[in-house]
Amino acid sequence: EIHLVQKKTSSPLILPLTAVVGNAIYDYISNERPVITNDDHVFLARKKRPHCLEGSDLIPIADKIFSLAGIRQNKGDRRGTHIFRHRFATILTENDVDKAVISDSLGHSDPKSLDIYLSADIESLRECALSIECFQREEAENGR
Repeated sequence: EIHLVQKKTSSPLILPLTAVVGNAIYDYISNERPVITNDDHVFLARKKRPHCLEGSDLIPIADKIFSLAGIRQNKGDRRGTHIFRHRFATILTENDVDKAVISDSLGHSDPKSLDIYLSADIESLRECALSIECFQREEAENGR
């Protein structure tokens, strides 16, 4: 398990860890984490002065991930950590995880706050889609 305090709600959160994730965290602590004797936080920012990893430290990390992956590089493309939150909520929903668990995991005190994350999942969008059959026929009739 990993225990943390949600920044948005200041509520404690306990999340289960798979063995793979637990082992990766152990490897990080044992081999990569900066050594600071007076800080018991697991994740530390690697700056001139290592400190507890905060939300503002994640923005340049997310930007680097997008750049290295070659995605969301056009002017006006939404970037940043919020996209990861949306994807996290969508994946859990697609795997039938209870909405209260998803809401707690995102740090929401009101489960209705989850609705904005789930309003654009692919299955919901498919339910709203219009048929394009008539466009295909019209295109074939015009020899295109």
